[in-house]
Amino acid sequence: MWLIYTIIFTLITLCTFGSLRFMGLTNIWRMDGIAQHYPILAQFYRILHGTAHQSLFSWSWNLGLGADQMTTFAYYVVGDPFSYLIALFPASQLQLGYLLLTILRLYAVGLAFLVFAKQLQLKRGGRLIGTLVYTFTSLSFYVSFHHPFFLLPLIFFPLLCAAVDKIYHGQSFLWLVAITAVVLISNVYFAYLLGIGSLFFAVIRYFDLKRKGELVRSFPKSCGYFGLTVVMALLIAAMVLLPNIDATLNSSRSSGASIFANGLKLYPGIYYLKLPNALLDSTAGRLYWAVMGTSGLSLLAMMWTLRHFKKYFMLNVTLILILVGMLLPQFAAVMNVMSTPSNRWLLLAQLVFALTAGIFVDHLNELVPADFKWLLSGTVIFLALCWAGNGFRFKLSAHRLIIYGIYLLFLLVIAAGLIFGFKGVRFRLTLLSLMIVNLISLGLGLYSSNYNLTLRRDELSRGTGDHWMKAYYDYADRYLKQHDQSFYRTATTSNYYHPHNIPQTMQTVGNNIPMLLDTHTIGSYFSVQNKAVNDFNKTLRNSENTMNNPTSNVDNRTTMSSLLNVKYLFVRANQVGKAKVPYGFKIVRNEQGKPKLFSNRSVYMLDNQSGTALYRNQYALPLAYTQTQQLDRNAFLKLSANDREQALLDGTLTAHRLPGVRTVKAGTVTKPVAYSVKMHYQPFTTVAQAMAYRLKHDTSESVTGKIKAKKLTPKQVKRNNNKAKISKPSQAVMKLLQQNRGIVEQNNQANHDGLKELTNDKLGQNADYTVTLKNPSAYKNCELYMEFDGIRAQFPSISDRLNNTANRSLMANVPFSPGIKLNDWRDFTKKPSFDAFNLVVKSPNRKEIVQQLPIDNMSDYEKKNQTLVNLGYSEQARKTIKVSFTKAKRLSFKRVRIIAVPFDQNYRQRTTQLQNQTLKQLRVTNNRVSGATDEPQASVLTTSIPYTTGWQLTVDGRHTPIQQVNNGFVGAKLPAGRHQIRLIYQTPGLLAGRWLSAVGLILFVFGTAVEVWRWLGRKQVTKH
Repeated sequence: MWLIYTIIFTLITLCTFGSLRFMGLTNIWRMDGIAQHYPILAQFYRILHGTAHQSLFSWSWNLGLGADQMTTFAYYVVGDPFSYLIALFPASQLQLGYLLLTILRLYAVGLAFLVFAKQLQLKRGGRLIGTLVYTFTSLSFYVSFHHPFFLLPLIFFPLLCAAVDKIYHGQSFLWLVAITAVVLISNVYFAYLLGIGSLFFAVIRYFDLKRKGELVRSFPKSCGYFGLTVVMALLIAAMVLLPNIDATLNSSRSSGASIFANGLKLYPGIYYLKLPNALLDSTAGRLYWAVMGTSGLSLLAMMWTLRHFKKYFMLNVTLILILVGMLLPQFAAVMNVMSTPSNRWLLLAQLVFALTAGIFVDHLNELVPADFKWLLSGTVIFLALCWAGNGFRFKLSAHRLIIYGIYLLFLLVIAAGLIFGFKGVRFRLTLLSLMIVNLISLGLGLYSSNYNLTLRRDELSRGTGDHWMKAYYDYADRYLKQHDQSFYRTATTSNYYHPHNIPQTMQTVGNNIPMLLDTHTIGSYFSVQNKAVNDFNKTLRNSENTMNNPTSNVDNRTTMSSLLNVKYLFVRANQVGKAKVPYGFKIVRNEQGKPKLFSNRSVYMLDNQSGTALYRNQYALPLAYTQTQQLDRNAFLKLSANDREQALLDGTLTAHRLPGVRTVKAGTVTKPVAYSVKMHYQPFTTVAQAMAYRLKHDTSESVTGKIKAKKLTPKQVKRNNNKAKISKPSQAVMKLLQQNRGIVEQNNQANHDGLKELTNDKLGQNADYTVTLKNPSAYKNCELYMEFDGIRAQFPSISDRLNNTANRSLMANVPFSPGIKLNDWRDFTKKPSFDAFNLVVKSPNRKEIVQQLPIDNMSDYEKKNQTLVNLGYSEQARKTIKVSFTKAKRLSFKRVRIIAVPFDQNYRQRTTQLQNQTLKQLRVTNNRVSGATDEPQASVLTTSIPYTTGWQLTVDGRHTPIQQVNNGFVGAKLPAGRHQIRLIYQTPGLLAGRWLSAVGLILFVFGTAVEVWRWLGRKQVTKH
């Protein structure tokens, strides 16, 4: 059977993955593929070959501010046995290795189902069809070029279920121990998901076997073996599992930032409308990870199974529960570790779909005409749901027509089987051939540019990934390595890779390529991030903070950059003199005294199209230094975020008050800036403005674009009236103008004493505002901030959007017929707001966009109730700030403040003093930081090393307890005098995990020996 599967697998992969190769593309996704997965695999390759100059179980300074390499990579490669095979490829062929390992995982998916199908005693035909259905789905194709390691659960789940079934049938439990241990090692998230899935299968299978009278072991005895399995598997996996659990419990996701189910009670309507199409079509919307795209035969099999409800009772119960689970965001959130409502759990449902298809094929010869009528009725209902979900129209893409055509062909083949018989070779070959065509079509829906119109934009071209990983900074990183041998950190300006002409690079919150360049870049993009680092960024209200990238570039804030030891800043060459460069950063110059610019290294669709300039920070604090003062915590927490930031230059914030160290209450350094607000673009309120609007539009133009009001002179009004026909406007138009005047009055009143509300008009056009600073010259040589507190957003409903369009049509005097309204309804239904908005703040040479991520974001969604926007440092006076917004219909604020942070001699003195208090002979290696102190009084060791219990401190060889300082970093009290300081890192839980794993392996070997001895005994009894 495996040989036939292998031949068909080869054919399907050649037709699908071969299409990518034919187009010159890789399966490296332009988002997480190049930002996360491929760089991590490249670094893992270096570790396996010893060229990374550090082991897997060590601290790395190239993972953001620093992190444990094993626990950071565990989510991606550490527990993935296929990732270790990358070591067999030459360094120049990593992209090929990435592709081939993906295909190898996919091949293993089918082998795993063959094991499961054999255990459940499917016949040969059912086994083969079920295996193909399980291996090649839209979901497996989707993860193969977006998240290849997500194929692992598809491999493990059938093996776990088969092992559970063995226990019920009186066979050895050690199979389940081995597979469970591998799952626990592979990935904590997968272990959680597969654990729930396996438990569900165990319950369903128990009742199914009991109902059929096929249960060999009793329930109590089976439960005993399950319990023993869990204990032994936990012991075996402990070496990897314990550190990973510790890292997960102390990650940014455990800090309460994640909102359960993104706050949803039900999914948005568009999700439910797309579900019917998503069942068969891989190109259907993939909202909330609702990716299915199974074969047409699988859908027919589900219909048939439901007809025979009692016979396949437990299977039908499972199918119904899957359907209910897909409808409820709370269920998805529970399956997604109590976080976002991501339907990744549908990985498990594919097993049920494939099993149903296998059973159906094995019982095709039992079909009767009444079954076919049932299938026809089900097909009519299914197509009606697809029609409704498509806005009550059959406007179908070419690929969707092919998929539905194949589905109808399956129905036709079954009808032919009813007439001519199901047992003939011709029928079986026809069914198998149609299945192969169906599965190839599913793959081509994603892997062919004929059907996937965004394919060339979504996937990297061959060779570009490797080139970009070298030229990410236009080789400015090589210059740093040659000219600065000290330990330093780097950052980029926030728009270094965010030009408007490269939108695809804006879609992730970070990139891990700098990890490969040894630049110690402070931003990183990993699923498991240090909770303490996240807390530090939230304490100082870093507007770029997200769960997957807590630090990012700290919004290029001056003091935060210095506190984090950011010595160099990478800036786009065409932004020199324009970019938001913090105070104290001076451009690096060449020998002739001119700015040293690194020419752009062209990388197809990826480079920044400008080149790179380097800036050096004169006031970057060292990695480790001493502070002779500690801050009063209560006073510190009462300060604004900007004043907290400045306070950390005066003293260290300790977790517990240290006796013998002077305590100070930090004062206020920042200056509040008085301002006034005025609408810059105002809604239409006069007949002349309405006339200008009407002149702009005619029946051939859209009325959904923003049109600014024009002032017309009386002569222009008179001249244009014959065309505009509005000198005597209708009552409806006058009512709109009156309503707009009311909006303007109400908004001006609300913003009289400060910005409190951003609004739109009756045409749905958002107003924008000019904020004028009072006495702007007082804020020269300052960093300006705009702080928004108590943000509340209101979003337009579909009814609001239809009304806006109707009002625009009325104002423009263009038709708004029922047919136009229906088409607009379809468009608005397809494109909801998902409760997202952009708040845009502009000052001279600065543009900052604050994003409220949409509720369909499955990684970093947090409610944006407040934000602190850095408008940058300037030596010049700034008179105005422009504020606008998009997507929402109204934003309101509890308070909006403008804050000036002066940078003068005081800042220079404080930072220079701390630079002088660095650890002498400071030495930084992978797992060790050492140096010497010589303070005349007790002090606080202050670092920007992310806090974790893995760091151990010795002072003159004696163990000294550490504590968290500055709400995120390693620190400790140091006695007065001259001392040798040494910080050493060991992965938390690793030592205990090694011992526990040794015990688990011994028990497993002993159990295996007992099983072999029993087997030999039974064999001898059989002989006699």
